[in-house]
Amino acid sequence: MNSLGVIETRGLTAAIQAADAACKAANVEIIGYRKVGSGLVSICFQGEISAVRTAVDHGVDVVSQKELVIGSLVIARPEPSVITKLLTIKSKKKAPVAVEKTQEAALEKVVEAVVESPIKNEIEDLDSIKAVADLQAQNVTPETKTATDKAQSSKKESKPESRKGKK
Repeated sequence: MNSLGVIETRGLTAAIQAADAACKAANVEIIGYRKVGSGLVSICFQGEISAVRTAVDHGVDVVSQKELVIGSLVIARPEPSVITKLLTIKSKKKAPVAVEKTQEAALEKVVEAVVESPIKNEIEDLDSIKAVADLQAQNVTPETKTATDKAQSSKKESKPESRKGKK
């Protein structure tokens, strides 16, 4: 005969302290914990009715600061759907996240189609303009090319000599 026990505390540290004491006091199994919000944490135990009562009572007594214990509960022979719902609460929260991800992916596709296609066209136009400019640069007359080469070589020669070794 299984029963369900719950200890609710304010803060994870108090919840861990209560869970440790409860498991040491009796033969119970922790079936899960929930972070409810605003710092509230609920720990759920499962086992024989007498073991769960002993575990919950001992877990509540051991918490160092009594104001951190919000409440406790023992249910003898709970409906199986209650335990099933307790074990599947986290998976239900993940389902909307999956829906949000598919909505985000669809939105990204729409943005890509609406925004990025004109940008791609502009980039292609810029690439063609750059190609024309490169072709024009290749058609530079040999006289201007030699003049630019001389200017670059004169810059190299104008570096001051180091004074090392001169006295």
